[in-house]
This record gives sequence, C-alpha cells and structure tokens, in this order.
Amino acid sequence: MAYEIIGSRMLGPYVGTSISVWTSIIGIILLSLSIGYYTGGKLADKHPNHRYLVIIIFASAIFIFVSALIRKPLINWILSHIPNLEAASLLSSVALFSLPAVLLGMVSPYAVKLKLKDIKTSGATAGYLYAISTTGSILGTFLAGFVLIPAFRISTNLYLFTFVLVLCSGGLYFVYKNNKTNISIQEV
Repeated sequence: MAYEIIGSRMLGPYVGTSISVWTSIIGIILLSLSIGYYTGGKLADKHPNHRYLVIIIFASAIFIFVSALIRKPLINWILSHIPNLEAASLLSSVALFSLPAVLLGMVSPYAVKLKLKDIKTSGATAGYLYAISTTGSILGTFLAGFVLIPAFRISTNLYLFTFVLVLCSGGLYFVYKNNKTNISIQEV
C-alpha cells in the first residue's frame, strides 16, 4: 500500500493525480498482485523452501530501487511518445509498478506454504498470515501518508522501501542459514 501511495507521487508531476491516474495505479497493482498470488502459490508448491522466498523479497527490493532510478526518464520518454495522459499513466504504471507488485504478491502464498504444518489448521494459518499482511499494509499506508511522504523526497522513500525489503530478505536468509530445520515465517 505504501508503494501504491508513493506511486501517485511518482506519476503526479508528469500526468497529474486525476481519477484516471489513480485508476491506472490501483488497477495495475491489483492485477500484478493477482498474478503474484497465483505465481507464488504455484512456485511454493514446486519449491517450498525459504531460499526462494528470500530471492523473491530481494528481487522486489531491486525492482523498487530500479523504479527510483528510471522513473523520471521513463515517464518523460512515455509522455514524448504517448501524448494521451490516461494512456501514458497506464503505461507508466505498468512499467514502474508491475514487476515489484508481482513479486510482492508472491510473498503471501509462499509464506502460507512454508508456515503450513497441518491441513487441519490451514485456514487459521492463512488467516493469521493475511491478517499480519493486512496490518502491515495499514501501518504502511499511514506511515507513508502521514510521515514518509511529507518528510522525504520520493526517491528517498523508494530507497527506504528497498532497504527494508533487503533487511527482510537478509534476515530471513540468515535465520534459515543458521537453522537448517524447517523454520516458519513467524520466527523471522
């Protein structure tokens, strides 16, 4: 959610903050998350180990970092080739937000698979992890909207998101590396 809110600030100076811009951002992020949920679930069934989850989280950090670096020239290039602001905002949203959102969407089903110990408690396990995820989204929304965006530049916020994701992937990696048993995501 925080990345979505920052997304409006990324596109705003170039294509505005109209309803069509918000529609592009929200629609592309939701579509990308859906693809990530599906893909993450399939991958988790084939390769249920923490290394893949570490790679997914780290890759999302890389793509958010790249979006910080390329956003200005990319949006300017899109606008120079597509004068329609609605189409430009849609294409900019695809280019900047789809890959990080797909990867972030993969995290939840992967975490459910790794945390799942017993089919009898699968609903509770999934509910617990999704509650944690939603709580994080709520906190991220308020933190981004009330603290981070007013206090820092867009690129600084993106670098901060990158740093947090790198820390998460690094923490998961070291917990897994130091404990070869089947650790749960809750322990991280």
